[in-house]
Amino acid sequence: MLTFTLRSAGLAIALFGAVELLADRMKRSLAWALALFLGIAAFDSLVTLDELWRHAPQASWICALELLLTILYGPAIYLYILTATGKAPTTRRIAGSLGGSLALGMALLSAFLILPPQTRIDLQLGTPITDADQALVAGVVAWVMRISYLLLLLGFLVASWRALDDNLRRLSGLFSSIEDRSMGWLRGVMILIVAAAGWVAVQGLFEQVPQLGGGWPATVNGAITLLVAGLLAHFGLRQRPALQEADLPAPSAPQVAEKYARSALDPERMQRLAERMVQVMRSQALHRDPNLSLRGLSDAVGASPNYVSQTLNDHLGVSFFDFVNGFRVEEAERLLRKTDTPVTNIAFEVGFNSRSTFNAAIRKHRDTSPTGMRRLG
Repeated sequence: MLTFTLRSAGLAIALFGAVELLADRMKRSLAWALALFLGIAAFDSLVTLDELWRHAPQASWICALELLLTILYGPAIYLYILTATGKAPTTRRIAGSLGGSLALGMALLSAFLILPPQTRIDLQLGTPITDADQALVAGVVAWVMRISYLLLLLGFLVASWRALDDNLRRLSGLFSSIEDRSMGWLRGVMILIVAAAGWVAVQGLFEQVPQLGGGWPATVNGAITLLVAGLLAHFGLRQRPALQEADLPAPSAPQVAEKYARSALDPERMQRLAERMVQVMRSQALHRDPNLSLRGLSDAVGASPNYVSQTLNDHLGVSFFDFVNGFRVEEAERLLRKTDTPVTNIAFEVGFNSRSTFNAAIRKHRDTSPTGMRRLG
């Protein structure tokens, strides 16, 4: 009953999330790959819920279709991250990711289909295979399928993790607050997916040892599917593009030239610009604006975004994000030591969007905590 409930909830949430993403034109263009992931999860839950092959073993094509679809989990997450981080994948990359995965799925499926019909049915149902030779072959095929699936999924998740790292570096150079753009929630989901894939890879052990069997592995599968679908639907429906064209500095002709002639900004000019940036940050308290961007600072100092970015990276050796947070931490330190204002109030007053980001910045810039800093005052 618990397994049935978990699978039913997983089916409903995944289906709802996929439909909601596809129904909204704006969300569809951003999260079509996420909708694909949730659609596959819904189908996976439906197949398990109805146990179609148990009632009609001759309909083994259901199992084949499930294999071909679930092998797209990895590329779906990867393509979603590329799209959401402003690096819309080309048609060639989409075709390569999805088509290549389907080709591998077809190869694995071919190995499965060469087994005798009764062996395939027994393998699907998890029932003992009486013929020892067929049991050995079926076991090898099952393990090859599991390991291949796991390696493919891990490959796409590693690529996805790197895409998130690259997105974080880009955001740190453009914005002073990046909590709602970093898509950090996806890292937790990917870790959960890896754990789930590892569970699928070893689950065959429980099917072969009666003492370890029972209904609880199916319950675990249902709980994992529900959790992954719930997280993706919840955060995916709320996620806005991490980086849009409007967020980037408008590339005028002189700025384009700067990009390819960085030596035009020599160390002496960078030194003067750095001093100007610090002076403006202090006099105008720009750091208190949680929405301050590289473009905003560039306008305030009267320099192009490319020059400001070059000065930050090459002369000061910091990202825009850390540069602004340094001023926020400086003011927060003064307030913590000289006032009794609550820590959370101070965090928002100096420009942070959350207490957790404030704590992390204090730790990074002062190697202590807000409460520790207050005690020192």
